[in-house]
Amino acid sequence: MPAGNTTGAEPPSDDERIARHLRETVLKQARGDIDERVQRDFPSERFFAGALAPESEDQLDDPDDDLQSKMEPTGLGATVRVRGGTEGDELILSVNASVWVRVNPTYREMVNRDSFVALGDRDEDDEGDSLLPVFERIELDIPQIKIPASVLQTSRQTTPEVVQERAREAFETAFTHAREYARENYDLYVETEDDDTVPTAALADEESFRGYLAERAAEGDTVLPDWHAALTVEVTPDEENGGEGVIVDLEIANEAIQSRDDAIYTIRDPTLFEVGLELETTGDLEFVPFTFDPLPEDFRYNRDLWGHGRNCTVTAPDRNDQQVDEAGIPPGRRAPDAAPTATRLETQFIPEYRQLVYESADRNVDATFEVLADLENGGFDTLDQVASKMRQYLREEYDAALEQYRERDDWNDDPETGDLADFNDDRAAFEREIKRFERGVECLRQHLETVGRAFELMNEAMDRMHEFPGWRLFQLVFIVMEVPDVASREYEEWADVDWRDGTTEDRAEDADSALGVVDVLWFPTGGGKTEAFLGVAVWSMFFDRLRGKDFGVTAWTKFPLRLLSLQQFQRMTETVMYADLVRREQSDIGSHPSRPFSMGYLVGKANTPNALTGYDNNNHQRYQGASGESLRREAKVVPSCPACGADVEVRITEDDHRLTHCCTGSSFDCPWQSRSLDSGETYAEEELPVHVVDNELYRYAPTILAGTIDKITAIGYQRKFAHLITGEMTLECPIHGFASLDECTEKYGCPIDQDDFADMARPVEPYDPAPSLMVPDELHLLEESMGSFDGHYETGVAKLQELVDAGKTKVIAPTATITGFEDQVHNLFMRPAERFPSPGPYLRENFYAQERAETQRYYIGLVPHGKTHINSIIDLLFYYHREVQNLFRTALNEPSQVLTGAALEGTDTTASLEADSIDEVLALLSYYSTSITYLLSKKDGDRLDQSIVSQLDTYLQEDGRPPLASERMTGGTGFETIMEVLDIVENPWDEEADKQILNRLIDRDVLEEDVTDQVLSLRSTLEASLDEENEVVDSDQFDVERARASEDTREALAWLLASRLNTITATNMIAHGVDVDRFNMMTFFGMPRGTAEYIQASSRAGRSRPGLVFNVAHPIRERDLSHYHFFEKYHAFLDRLVEPVPINRWAKNSVKQTHPGLFMGLLLNHYMYREGAGNLYFGDNAEAFADSVDEGELRQQMLGMFGDPDDHEEFRGDIEDLTRDALSQLRLDDDQWTSSRIKRSPMRSLRDVDEQLPIRSEYRYREIFETMDNR
Repeated sequence: MPAGNTTGAEPPSDDERIARHLRETVLKQARGDIDERVQRDFPSERFFAGALAPESEDQLDDPDDDLQSKMEPTGLGATVRVRGGTEGDELILSVNASVWVRVNPTYREMVNRDSFVALGDRDEDDEGDSLLPVFERIELDIPQIKIPASVLQTSRQTTPEVVQERAREAFETAFTHAREYARENYDLYVETEDDDTVPTAALADEESFRGYLAERAAEGDTVLPDWHAALTVEVTPDEENGGEGVIVDLEIANEAIQSRDDAIYTIRDPTLFEVGLELETTGDLEFVPFTFDPLPEDFRYNRDLWGHGRNCTVTAPDRNDQQVDEAGIPPGRRAPDAAPTATRLETQFIPEYRQLVYESADRNVDATFEVLADLENGGFDTLDQVASKMRQYLREEYDAALEQYRERDDWNDDPETGDLADFNDDRAAFEREIKRFERGVECLRQHLETVGRAFELMNEAMDRMHEFPGWRLFQLVFIVMEVPDVASREYEEWADVDWRDGTTEDRAEDADSALGVVDVLWFPTGGGKTEAFLGVAVWSMFFDRLRGKDFGVTAWTKFPLRLLSLQQFQRMTETVMYADLVRREQSDIGSHPSRPFSMGYLVGKANTPNALTGYDNNNHQRYQGASGESLRREAKVVPSCPACGADVEVRITEDDHRLTHCCTGSSFDCPWQSRSLDSGETYAEEELPVHVVDNELYRYAPTILAGTIDKITAIGYQRKFAHLITGEMTLECPIHGFASLDECTEKYGCPIDQDDFADMARPVEPYDPAPSLMVPDELHLLEESMGSFDGHYETGVAKLQELVDAGKTKVIAPTATITGFEDQVHNLFMRPAERFPSPGPYLRENFYAQERAETQRYYIGLVPHGKTHINSIIDLLFYYHREVQNLFRTALNEPSQVLTGAALEGTDTTASLEADSIDEVLALLSYYSTSITYLLSKKDGDRLDQSIVSQLDTYLQEDGRPPLASERMTGGTGFETIMEVLDIVENPWDEEADKQILNRLIDRDVLEEDVTDQVLSLRSTLEASLDEENEVVDSDQFDVERARASEDTREALAWLLASRLNTITATNMIAHGVDVDRFNMMTFFGMPRGTAEYIQASSRAGRSRPGLVFNVAHPIRERDLSHYHFFEKYHAFLDRLVEPVPINRWAKNSVKQTHPGLFMGLLLNHYMYREGAGNLYFGDNAEAFADSVDEGELRQQMLGMFGDPDDHEEFRGDIEDLTRDALSQLRLDDDQWTSSRIKRSPMRSLRDVDEQLPIRSEYRYREIFETMDNR
């Protein structure tokens, strides 16, 4: 039973029972405790978990082969701490194991030998006319081995004789009984002088075959393995514990030797299977835990580690700190036990950890959008109630928690240096959150017509958009906390950091303004961080319009991964469209001069074009007509209309040169198309407010920018980036939008003569133009060189805004880890940071959220032994999908078996399911039909994809089953393919797709062609019965039609339901932003490189149903084995064990990479907009600029771009030297282009690390060295 099972009588939910059944079925096949015979394979080649291999004759030649000992270990051991004990006390060791013996096949097995799937790693199959290898399992009954406490009192490096003798006797007794049982109960295989070729005549009928076996039995000897095992016990002083007690090391070793012939011909398999140890003490003897050192000290943490395992983990089942207690309180909501002891330990060769649900706590507050959309008629009452509840929680829950902690023996009550000091620090942090929330409520009250009304309109938009009724508490509190900080852009009285009192050493104590504090938003993956910062963004959008900012960027969201930016862009587009529908209904901001809310997608040109017109640019023509259809399709980033769900089509406009996303639905059905339009509106009725071409973004300054983090480097090569970050647009072209420097932004496509442009364009004056918000999502991914480079560009952008008084941008940083967050934020933004939410009184409880005693996901650890890593994963996938197919088939053929729970194993209950109809169960099963295998490299994916086709599909087809339908998702997978794959998984009911699946199964000879019509009819009835809006077809009607259908039809429907896209191999591109409810089984192809990546990736499984996560560790990778040996503890504290983000903005040589871009950014996005500077793209103009500029002032500005590194003299000196060199190069070089006059080109991506060496036919060695010297 996994850690954390509830102790109550309530039966598990139906989806929990399905998950447990699938887990149990798969693991039984991995470890071998199955009630069935094994055909064709050596058991040791099939069962790869918990087996101890014998020594082989080949191994005896190299007994120190470390690789072999990891791949096929012969021993399993545990190191434990033991204390106390007097004369007569004992440490009782129980050894659990099983063995397999070879038996004769039955006649039916022989004639049907091809129906048995061989899963062994050996390449050659058994001969078709030879005797089929068949094995039967015997569970060993090993007498307990009693170790006197007296022999544990002194240190010893050898096993005491009394223990050796008792162990020898116990093992010999068990093996003797196993041999006797085998002879009495099984038709054992007989070894003869002849080979195992079966004469043809012997297979004529069953009687002939029995006669043949009888002849063999008379000629030869029955075959049984020569099992041998030994126990070693070593005792050493427990020096870490001050000499009180001892450390005892126990190991069970398989000492049998397997001959070469036995291994080759599948005769004897002396492997020991399912090996486990149970240790129990009597009297005063007791076990005490080690300390799990990787976990830092904290009063919330239970750092007890009950032992160190070898090829296993060690747990104390009676002291399980992951159990839900008798009162139903889960472990994350109570104080851990202090200094516990145990009298029983056991080893686990398949360790498990049951992660419980962590969910929002409502605290009996009705935080609905509807109520909050009217502040004076209930909204303020709700906000005041939240503040009151927070104060109540601060008083009561923290005091109650402190009372629990003070009962611990190891509690340090020193208020200055002890646990109490840490507790009080966390309580003070929560009190600061309360002050910030109350400050936000007061800001809403004081500025009701702007700040308050924007809050109401934001809630109105959210109410129309979402099916759920309101905010989670942490979202609401966070939004209200941010309100006064952003409002200080308009109302200076909110600028002070008045919730701080100088009593901590946090950098935030010295913050120059509320806007200068970076708020790090930390909440478990899937908890709703996106909605929280979107709430702030939408409030800011309305606030901007209400305070007179009629256009320009309000929020800039940046993502480190392409897929993440795409998915978030789609969510934001829906939010922006609903917000704009609300805006249009307002008399003061619903029409010109207030502009529509819009979205801009800011990514590299490999995904969407940078411009449609330009010098030597014919994109506008390329994207037109039938020939441009594929290009337009590739540029689609919103697949369906967020307002009505209709398909979106990308079109190109003729006059204003835009690439538009258009809803193809009816205007009668689409709220967006039926909106009221301004006379001079940019977007036609069917056009979504979406811009995907860089030049369009500069022309329309979308309200929210969403894109990859790398585009920040555009300040170094694109002067129009200033439109977005500092509002440097002064004109509006009547055709093409915002412009600057007296030229149309789309000048190569604009019909207005450039000499006349200034007269024909309309003047505009941007108001408070810098974005109010910047959201670098998944902050923890900004690390190492990319983080250092981004840090330079972040302060560079902030300096450009400061130089023109464009306003200070508030930074909100959602992240998966808070380990070292203050240092990371300082390195990125040169700003202080605060974490939200602050730590609660318990490990997994605070005011906003708490642990619930229901399963989120099961983490399951496996180290394959005796089987290659990749084949173990193939086997797991085979077992899993075979059982999913079985469940579909059983549900359709014998529904009562499933509805009563009889068909489900390992569910810890005999109760019937909650579901009262089989269509409900089929719907539940569909949530488990798709598996993901998470790859650590593309190379692993190539191998696995090949194995799925060559092995896994073969296994299934040999078993008369449909093959898998697989897809691959990597960084190289296109947008369209990714979205298609996710849509297929999330929306499986597609009749045309199901017809194609049936045709594929018919082509593969899995189904007969004549069942198609009946299957499609039954499938349609099932779909209708599951449709809540369908009032014609119900569950009863489906069950009637199901019962009436033939068995072939029912099985065909089972194969169809199980054959929709059902396995995906993916790299880390799915670790972020892929929110699919139907991903509930994941296999890891080894341990990812970082804990943050592991958390993010594994969180894809189990988002709406209990998930299964199989972590298949690589047996020769030390990092994998380390995580395996600490499996339960590691997973209990996953989010606390995330490695600090490695980042150093002052890294040596980093300035050489970023200086050219920041230098050019200063020229292009600041000085070029100053009067008289001219076009600084051209080298001659830049030369004139260099001659006239105040060099000292420019150097100071460049230092500011890098964050004023006053405390880093060498770094400061490098900046000054590089700036002097750049100015000198502008003067001395004669290249036409400014960027070519400086030594290095500006970065085009934060991933640009090394300068590329151009390859030419004649390349002087001197030039090579000069280029390398400049790095």
